[in-house]
This record gives sequence, structure tokens and C-alpha cells, in this order.
Amino acid sequence: MRVRFFSYFYPPCIGGGEVILQHQAEELARRGHEVHVHTTPFTNMDGSSQVSAGEFEENGVRVYRRPSSWAPGKNPLEKNAITPDFLRDSWLVADLLVCVGYPSLHLDALAARHAATGTPLVVQNYVTAEFLREILSGVGGLNKRLRAAYWRRWVRPLLARADVVIADSPAATTALSAELGLDNVRTHIGMAVDPAEFDGVTPGRRRALREKLGLGMAKLVVAPSRLSRQKGADLLVEAFLPLAREGWKLVIAGPVNEPDFADAVRARAASSADIVITQLPRDEQVTLIAEASIVALPSRGETVGGVVFEGMYAGALCIVSHAVEAARDDYLEHGVNGLLVESESVPDLQAALSRAMAEPLPGMRAAGRRLVESRFTWRASVDRLLEIYPRA
Repeated sequence: MRVRFFSYFYPPCIGGGEVILQHQAEELARRGHEVHVHTTPFTNMDGSSQVSAGEFEENGVRVYRRPSSWAPGKNPLEKNAITPDFLRDSWLVADLLVCVGYPSLHLDALAARHAATGTPLVVQNYVTAEFLREILSGVGGLNKRLRAAYWRRWVRPLLARADVVIADSPAATTALSAELGLDNVRTHIGMAVDPAEFDGVTPGRRRALREKLGLGMAKLVVAPSRLSRQKGADLLVEAFLPLAREGWKLVIAGPVNEPDFADAVRARAASSADIVITQLPRDEQVTLIAEASIVALPSRGETVGGVVFEGMYAGALCIVSHAVEAARDDYLEHGVNGLLVESESVPDLQAALSRAMAEPLPGMRAAGRRLVESRFTWRASVDRLLEIYPRA
């Protein structure tokens, strides 16, 4: 099968959707499919940096990074990247077209191809249920009203005409069906773990990372997420500061998507020598998670929270916000394989951290690992994906 994925972003740009796409593409290629990824050169979701444009062979996947320009600011329709070459690629020969991410210009182009030629079209959509309702409400001024009208009158018919729309959480599936009247939505929690990546962490890598970050032999609370308001690093700092004690450190590790927010978090964290804020390459990020006693995701809203699966597999106790939809509705059972906390509740987050720092909780840790081994490896994830693709 010749599959063409279209996404504004792809690694080395770091984000949940980008990680999912890369592993899906590479796993499909390993299974003998001809896989192409069409994307932009941007390496940050604010368009501030990029790699060279061109065509590349990467782990069996043909990657097309097309020359792209970035329209500064946000317009009402959220169409920021202008990518004419990227859009022309939608007419190349394919057995399956996959539109990845937030619907925008690439959905328009792929829907036109689908209508003209009948080539099967799948939309892998990562909008949360809460954000979808916010979009459709039109509350907040003229721009928000325009965006709501655009989604109802333009995006909804395009989604309805796709063969399959894949949502990343049960809540997102329900919202897309109920709010937009779609009957072609299927749930697929796409994020997963490569066990070999974590099993390959050596004692030498662990020692080197601890020395690099000045962690000593401290036990670690790790937040392996982007520095953006959505991910809630500010909440974690506020919850950790009163708990700071000898033998524990908090490490927040991820790319900066919102510089002003990141600066504010750093300024607040500067009062404690036990808080480290950094950005690491992937191999060191994996090592950090493997060293974590606790992995925290106090997000203000997202569908899956893939770093939770990585923490679970590595044996960490995972603390996750109730605003992470798939954790709340599917994979995380509070008190059984991790701890759920109320969204934006610093006291609730603080209580969960205090408990996890004071108690070993081996049963929860083991249950989290078993969950990932049974459901959330990349092989298992792509097996489920291929059960959905034939519908197209």
C-alpha cells in the first residue's frame, strides 16, 4: 500500500502528534508498505526555526520537507503556514491519503483530491473535546465567531466526506460526533512506547545525564513536556516548591513553545536549587524518564499524554491531570496504575506529589508497566490502526 501522510510538522519538531506520526510511518514501512510523509521544514511550532528543505530517506520513510513560509500571528482560521509545494503533493499517486493534525490548508487540498479521484482519505485529528467546544462556541469576539463559522460551514463538510476521522480519545470521538454530526469517527489512541528504546538505557548513560544536570543521587520528579501553558509547568513548580526536601529534585525537560511563559516559570523556579529546567535530545530525554521516580503531566488539556506511557513503562509513578482526556476516560485508573488530579488544582497536585514522594507504591508502578506492555507499544498501536484503515 502506498500511503501519503500530510502534516505541518514532523521530527525533529517535537510534539505528541509528530512522535505518533513518525512511529506510525516507520512501523508501516517495516511491514512493507511504501510510506511518504509530506511536511514543512519547521522544527518549532511557532515557526521560529527550521531545517533544510528537500527530500530525504529516513528509516525507510520518504520525507518531503517542502520550502514553506510562515504568516506571523494567528488569523481567525488558524491557517498560519503557507506551503504551496506541500499542497501540490496532494495530487501525487497514492492508495491512501492521511491528513494529520489540526484541520487547515492541507485538509482543503486533500479533500479536493479525494473528491476528484476517489482516493481514500483518513483524517487523524488531535483536537480535544474541550477545545472543539471552545472553537464552535464562537465566544470571544469577531475572530472567534469567524472561526466558529469556518468550522461549521467549511471544516465540518470536509470531515464528513472523509472515509474515516480518527480521534485520539473517547471524549474527542463523542464531541466530534455530537457537535459536528459526524458518523465516520473512530477512536484510536495513537501514542505508544518503543520498549527497546528504554531497555537500551545503560548505567553509563544514567550516570552521564545525572552529572550533566547536576542531579547527584536525588530521586526525580520529571515533567518531560513542552514549556507551554497548556502543559502546566507553572502548576508543577507551585506544587513542588513547598515539598522541596533533601534527596528530591524536579526536572522540567522540553522545548520552549511560549518564551514569555517559559521565562515566568524559570523566574519562579529560581528560588529553589532543586528545580532544573532544561531541553534534551531524544536519547537523553529517554534516559531522564528512565531515571524518574515520578512522571507528572499537569496539563490544562490534551487528548492522550504520551509521556505518561513512557513513564509507566520505565517504572515511574505517573501523576496526570484530569484534563488529559484519554487518561481520564480510558487508560489511567486512579489508585490502580497511577494518580489522577483535578485540572489546575495546585493543592490536589501537591497532595499527589507528597504521597508519591513518601510511599513507594510498587503495585501502581507495576500495573502501569503491564498496561503499556499489553496495549501501548508501537506494534500494538499500528495493529489497531490497520484495523481502521481498511474502512477507507
